[in-house]
Amino acid sequence: MRTRLGSMILLVTMIAGLAHGQFLPYPVHKRTLPNGLDVIVIETPEFKDVLSFNTLILAGSGRENEKGRSGLAHLFEHIIFRHDHDTPQAYQAAVESMGAFNNAYTWYDVTYYHPLTFTSNLEKLAALEGSRFRELRYSERVFRTEAGAVYGEYRRIASDPSLRLEEILTDLMYGKAHGYGHSTIGYLDDVKDMPNAYRSAVAFYNAYYRPNNAVVIVAGDVKAEEVFRVVEKHYGPWVKRPIPQQPDPGPVNGPKTHHEEWPSEVPPRVGVSYRVPAFSPGSAEGAVIQAMAEIMGGETAPLYRKLRFDDQVAIAMYVDSNSAAGFDARPLSTDVTVAEEKYGQQGRPLLNRIAADVSSAFEGLASFSSQPDAAKRLESIKSQLRFDILASLNSPSNIAENFANYYRFTRDPQVFEKVAAAIASLQPSDVDAFAKTHFRPQNRVTITLAPKGGAK
Repeated sequence: MRTRLGSMILLVTMIAGLAHGQFLPYPVHKRTLPNGLDVIVIETPEFKDVLSFNTLILAGSGRENEKGRSGLAHLFEHIIFRHDHDTPQAYQAAVESMGAFNNAYTWYDVTYYHPLTFTSNLEKLAALEGSRFRELRYSERVFRTEAGAVYGEYRRIASDPSLRLEEILTDLMYGKAHGYGHSTIGYLDDVKDMPNAYRSAVAFYNAYYRPNNAVVIVAGDVKAEEVFRVVEKHYGPWVKRPIPQQPDPGPVNGPKTHHEEWPSEVPPRVGVSYRVPAFSPGSAEGAVIQAMAEIMGGETAPLYRKLRFDDQVAIAMYVDSNSAAGFDARPLSTDVTVAEEKYGQQGRPLLNRIAADVSSAFEGLASFSSQPDAAKRLESIKSQLRFDILASLNSPSNIAENFANYYRFTRDPQVFEKVAAAIASLQPSDVDAFAKTHFRPQNRVTITLAPKGGAK
């Protein structure tokens, strides 16, 4: 738990950084090892004795392009925790002996490992992490066990309609020719067959778990030169290889629509998604993508007010800007949870009308700058974005993770400054130009979902 004194020191540090024209209030040190591994150190001495040691693999489920073999990136997130080290379970026992919090996550573009411990454990933790990334050891029995665990995870999350909506969207927007064409956990048939995917999984690991496709990011009460020395010692022997080329996603060829019937009683849902370009932090288009959650989904947004308060047909509405930021063109999605009482009265036509309202609002952003309050609203949104980014820098773990989310695109240690500058420079005309290019029917996929049997 952070103390009030710690919070005050952090606030003073942030203000001091901004006063000197620096958005990220900490020095960022970078070194690239001979094997291509980028090492980033962010010194945050006010977080006394805390060490966040993170390894970012620049590949997730979006790099799974072998037919019938989706879900391997997520599977390896599990397996790498079963690294034998010296004897079975030795890795996990060593981590626990340091009192470390150790976890990871997989997404379309990345797999991120983020143990947290004390600064005094730097050498020991780097040795453990370097061991499992440069020479992962596990048996085929462990592989099959973890494949079964993933199947159990799939069945658990499949009870919520969100996974099914994601599966439909990715398939309609990308098809089977690109790794974005399936959810991160994978197709059900592929997950069931994972115990037989040993060779494909090893090939995926060997192709993408390479130092030239990875970044080590260390934040905390550390000194950069010491971290560089320790990381080079334990990650330096990791052998680099050429990384496979990624196929470009084909066009959406929209508009596309789909209605899904859910077997149990759930609130109806409406999803409207547009393909937007690959994210470029520090660009005007990148800033528009970041701002879109508030422009369209914020509580002052006309669309939000119409659906939630004027028509009272939605109980929740969310525009997902974060998931729209990808190495390749990604969906920018709006999800509306529909009021069950209104759906009971009006049925499917209500879902279609909501979908039409959402698409009309997005495509109407082509004339955003002509709205009377456009400039004022955008200034408020820009201020909110900058505050949200700064507010997220409240621990060494969050500082490292937020830095990684931007750094992965350009490998520029000054990326935070460029993101902040792009947000500050954003104009209503930039929103117009973005909408004219990307919020078009041919880039649109609409999905509705309701309980089987229709409105009661």
